[in-house]
Amino acid sequence: MIDADDPLGVFLASEIRKGEMPGAAWWVGDAERAIASGFVGDAEIQPVPIPLSDDTPFDLASLTKPLATALLATILDREGRLSLETSLGAIFPELRASPFGAETLRDVAAHRAGLPAWIALYVAETTREGYVTAIASCERQGAGRETLYSDLGYILLGFAVEKAAGASLDRLFAERIARPLGLARCGFAGRTGLFADAAATERGSAYERALAGPSARDDRFRAEIPRGQVHDGNAWGLGGIAGHAGLFGTAADVAAIALAILDPTRIGLDPPALDPMLRPVEEGPGMRTVGFVCARDTESVRGILPDDAVGHFGFTGTSLWIDATSPRVFALLTNRVHPRVPLGPFTATRREFHRVAARL
Repeated sequence: MIDADDPLGVFLASEIRKGEMPGAAWWVGDAERAIASGFVGDAEIQPVPIPLSDDTPFDLASLTKPLATALLATILDREGRLSLETSLGAIFPELRASPFGAETLRDVAAHRAGLPAWIALYVAETTREGYVTAIASCERQGAGRETLYSDLGYILLGFAVEKAAGASLDRLFAERIARPLGLARCGFAGRTGLFADAAATERGSAYERALAGPSARDDRFRAEIPRGQVHDGNAWGLGGIAGHAGLFGTAADVAAIALAILDPTRIGLDPPALDPMLRPVEEGPGMRTVGFVCARDTESVRGILPDDAVGHFGFTGTSLWIDATSPRVFALLTNRVHPRVPLGPFTATRREFHRVAARL
């Protein structure tokens, strides 16, 4: 039952009744306390409704990029185990002669390496080497240092992090982030069934099947995506653990990581260690930080949060925003792609959520 005095709960319940998503969880607050938190709606509605609980994890989708991959890359860079100034060609021999060989990991982290946004790599490849080779054959997108969002870039950044650390992303995340923060319900599920009670996503792969085109074989797409199995096909092709997708967690978990980005001492780092995640890599319109987009460059929060607030969205209906000046964090998790991916945008819901949350 939603408290009538809880404006975020009232708003999100109304969005559920309108069919925008089956369920939602949220956490808004600062280092001292949660100003507002809760959950409403269902973790699954097909084949039968199953209500959310306060510890239901969500497929965080592209929140994996900042909360795992960019965060780990920044940590390793700070420790001298990886340099964000290293070129892709120096790390991946397959990319040396490609249009991306000279681009640095910092360029990749800020989505300005000219890599395509997405292709269905898993249709033909299921190994890291196969993914890198397929990316090497892609044509460059855009010109110069133009910001162009790319899943493929973060797949490569995830591989680079693993190479530098000599460990898998799921292990690194568990050891360097989840364990110090005491996150019991946040991590990469892989193919373990670890988060089998997670909020459901799409019932099958119809969305990516349509994007892949008629030449793709039907047997490369999942007929069902069980709860706790990553929605993203390229991540699933890598065993559910990838630099661009694969992380699961609760709204409180997402907020805890955000608070650690604001105060790195929470994960054993010196205070300035994660500054690259909070400041654009270069001044100018559309410039991103290592991992995040700025509020001034996205309609969902522009004019609501300060221009230099940073955040990210996930395709499954998730988002996180960090306002370092308050400081305050805003986490919203939904399962809007269940039971099927909606045709319309989610901008209006996200914008109103942040408008209400910013007034608390």
